[in-house]
Amino acid sequence: MKKVLLHKVENNETKISNCYARGLFLVCFAICAFVFNNQSKANGNDTLSRYVMASPIFDTIPGIVADEDEVRAGLLYDIKRNKIVWQKDMDYAYPIASLTKMMVGLLAMEDLAAGNVCLDDHIIVTRTFKKKISRRRFACVMSKEEYSFEDLLKMAMVASHNESTMWIAKHCSGSVDAFVERMNQKAAELGMKKTAYSNTSGLPAIINELDNSASARDMLTLALEVLKYPKMTEITSIPYATVSNGKGHDTYRNHNGLVINYNNEVDGIKTGYTKAARFCLVATSNRGDHRMISIVFGVRSPWVRNSIVASMLNSYYDAIKIGRLGDATPDLALSRLYLDSVNRGLAVIHPQVEQRHKDTSDESYAYTYKIVTQKIKKPYTVRKGDNLGRIADRNNVAMADLKHWNNLKSSVVHPGQHLNIYATVSHRVPVKLVVDPDETYADMEKPFENSPECNTEVTVESVSAVADSSSLNQDTQINKAVQAKAIISPKVKKVVVQNAKPTFIYHLVQPGDTLWNIAQRYQATVDQIKKVNKMGRGTFLKSGQRIKIPVKG
Repeated sequence: MKKVLLHKVENNETKISNCYARGLFLVCFAICAFVFNNQSKANGNDTLSRYVMASPIFDTIPGIVADEDEVRAGLLYDIKRNKIVWQKDMDYAYPIASLTKMMVGLLAMEDLAAGNVCLDDHIIVTRTFKKKISRRRFACVMSKEEYSFEDLLKMAMVASHNESTMWIAKHCSGSVDAFVERMNQKAAELGMKKTAYSNTSGLPAIINELDNSASARDMLTLALEVLKYPKMTEITSIPYATVSNGKGHDTYRNHNGLVINYNNEVDGIKTGYTKAARFCLVATSNRGDHRMISIVFGVRSPWVRNSIVASMLNSYYDAIKIGRLGDATPDLALSRLYLDSVNRGLAVIHPQVEQRHKDTSDESYAYTYKIVTQKIKKPYTVRKGDNLGRIADRNNVAMADLKHWNNLKSSVVHPGQHLNIYATVSHRVPVKLVVDPDETYADMEKPFENSPECNTEVTVESVSAVADSSSLNQDTQINKAVQAKAIISPKVKKVVVQNAKPTFIYHLVQPGDTLWNIAQRYQATVDQIKKVNKMGRGTFLKSGQRIKIPVKG
């Protein structure tokens, strides 16, 4: 009997312990779920981006891009609605040129967040190269320049400066090869399956198959990651970045002309160009707290590229009742109400896009349009049988406004009486798109490290150490730096010393270019261009040819 009782007691204790273990497991699971939920809410953008890339929601809107034939591949993504509203070949890998610098910026932001580097870090670049003294005599010239880490990021992301990406790589990872390996590892971690990097700048590789490449979907993933860092958006939204090199200040224009045209609404991210990639752009805009990402690959010229991106953004914003870029402050309540009707299936988004002919020249693409509203005064003579209410209905205005405009104390009007009626009229105004004339020239600029007569070293020192080791006069250093860069190659964009002004810039001839339209684009004359380039009467332009364009001052 005692054995039976003991057996029952043991069974009861086992059941109680099992129940206790199950209860403890459920409590632990609930705590973990609660913590994970809070983390997901805190990192909403991260969860959103990973979910979107795993299963993108397509809501294709027909006709949102009128010139799809001009685009090799691309997409338009609405972050707020979590929908891709337009895409073309978004899963095929193509060369991406300087869009590579987006990954460089992302890794730099991660190192800043981890505390491995600081924005105030000073990086000293020492260049040693040969200077020709006579026909067979050369002398070694050494030039030092000092940049902050933040200024290097501005040079890379705003001016697409190729050499600065190598300096960032050496500062963050010790060597360029180690940094490129990190870039590929990060791409694999983000699920960018069609992406491959061979350098930090996006310049063409020796073998075409090794060019940096990615798909539009992969660039969307990367753009969403970049947008998590407000500092990066702050840098990419700068129209003109001023950088100090320890000797003077350089001012770089943002290659993304849409940032200059719509500075308060377009805030990034990066342009790119090589002969294989053609003109590319990853643009981000935020109008009325409604953020969009537009990606285009392989467009024939920067004017066509900027026009297509501006047109698709304007068409979509206008279709969802937010208004076009550059317009007045949008009515967000009206937009929310309309989008709610769209989500319920009660309304359909119908964009209005300006159609162009296929043989349109780049000059027409140099302009986009914005809607401007203004009030105009229309005189009205009261006719027999009119009253104030009928006049207000006929002109679609309020009676109270009619009284206010004409200082009427009553609603009585008489035939022959003159009234003033104010009407709101909307009309389209052309806006010239800004394009950096040096965009192709700067993106194709070869880093100093590739020059056979040049050796670039990057060291990190404190400001005090630099001041103590500096034995040369500042004016002498500036003169040597300018002379040295001029001797290396005319292709290198030289440092703009204070009070120094260039006399010409370079232009890469595109298909369809003529001397006349190039002269109009740069506000020069045909004779000036011929004189600078020593062209004869029968000289013809060839696609890919680099010519000098004279500039004023």
